[in-house]
Amino acid sequence: MSEFGGFFNSVNGDRKYKSEDFANYFKTFIGNGINPSKDSLRVIKKSNNQVGIMVGSACINGYLYLNSTELTKSISINVTRIDRVVIGLDIINRTLSVYVLQGTVSAPPVLTRNNSKYELSLAKIKIQGSTVNIEDERGQKEICGYMDFLGKDDLQNMWDLFNSQWAEYKELWQDWFVNMQGKSIRGIYIQNTRPAGSKVGDIWIEVP
Repeated sequence: MSEFGGFFNSVNGDRKYKSEDFANYFKTFIGNGINPSKDSLRVIKKSNNQVGIMVGSACINGYLYLNSTELTKSISINVTRIDRVVIGLDIINRTLSVYVLQGTVSAPPVLTRNNSKYELSLAKIKIQGSTVNIEDERGQKEICGYMDFLGKDDLQNMWDLFNSQWAEYKELWQDWFVNMQGKSIRGIYIQNTRPAGSKVGDIWIEVP
């Protein structure tokens, strides 16, 4: 189907929409990532074998994730490994949730990103025996990042263009502004002869 228009009220069942239709709508203007508020979905250490995921929200490929209460996830101990806490969209199983992925001694698990599954990493967990360290990865654009409105770059380009063009005329504007200090923009002359040095827009009131 080359064209799609929506969304419209159904009349006798002639307008039926799928979840993909809504997701395709949202991903036209919302990019993948988590809500940019400070602690949104931040991973914290609760104990040596548990981490907490704070409240927050995210958007992956147009699908919405909301977490209204702090989650608790179990992690392994007495091992040497680098794990990750991720939020993953699974189209086939119709889920969007947070879970722990196990890595190896030397590397964290690779994120899955294909047509049916897409993962964002919230944090990297380094486990060495009973010692657990959490590294926040939410701000790393290539593996997570913050949701944003698509088209922002276009607005930034417009602003950069304005600034570059304004720089060319800024000195001329400043010279003109300095020279006009204490002067009326429109000259007003009250005399019986045509004023010398007058310009278009000046007012001349001729008196006998």
